[in-house]
Amino acid sequence: MLHILRHSPGSETRFASCLRGLGPQQSLLLLEDAVYGLLPRSRTLASLQILPGSVRLYAMEADILARGIALDDLPERVKLIDYPAMVQLCVYHSKVVSW
Repeated sequence: MLHILRHSPGSETRFASCLRGLGPQQSLLLLEDAVYGLLPRSRTLASLQILPGSVRLYAMEADILARGIALDDLPERVKLIDYPAMVQLCVYHSKVVSW
């Protein structure tokens, strides 16, 4: 299952709900303001880093750059993708949940 998260970690409960709902072998794609969850030393980043290793983490590179987040500060397990790769992720996963 692919979880697509678009909302800022601090604005709503969706971010926390999504993280609680992630299961083993699932994927999480951060888009738009959700990429703020990758800011260094944030509580959200700490939550992302303790997810099981089988959970695959992706982030839209264009959204990271648009928000001025340094690529060097991102955790190694986060794979940066572009829009064609996002389409491939959606096709690959049998179920997609948008938060």
